Amino acid sequence: MEGTISKKALLLWEFLGLAAAALLAWLINFLFPAHTFWWYLLLWLDGLALVLCEFLYLPLRYQNERYIVDEEYVQYERGFIIFVRSRILRRAILYVTIIRTPFSLLFGTRTIQIYSMGTKMIIPFLPEEEAYALLQELTPKVPAIRPRLFDRKESRHE
Repeated sequence: MEGTISKKALLLWEFLGLAAAALLAWLINFLFPAHTFWWYLLLWLDGLALVLCEFLYLPLRYQNERYIVDEEYVQYERGFIIFVRSRILRRAILYVTIIRTPFSLLFGTRTIQIYSMGTKMIIPFLPEEEAYALLQELTPKVPAIRPRLFDRKESRHE
């Protein structure tokens, strides 16, 4: 099973980027005297950062976010400049949780958290049906005990 996050995540990220740029522009207008060199410079830099973020960074980051579930691993890849790949062994999964936030109610998405021994993986902005299907597939049918984790007959650590 392979999938990506919802396109509505990109919409939310772009709205938050626009709100941050508007707040910064208001702050520049409030702190610096109008129509001075520094006022113009900072407003132009704010606009440049907004354009680069909205039209380059966020779409490329969205393109690189995906998850892969196979028989042995759950893998989540994300990032643009710094690429991060997280893997969890399926037989080490303890439990899986679905999180619903006010944004997820608005966009019809859910966040899934996969807890394993010593770590957790968060996959945000999944479409609701896909998140529940992933929950059913990843929830362990038997508890995470030693025989399930180490399925070899003999262990070198004993």
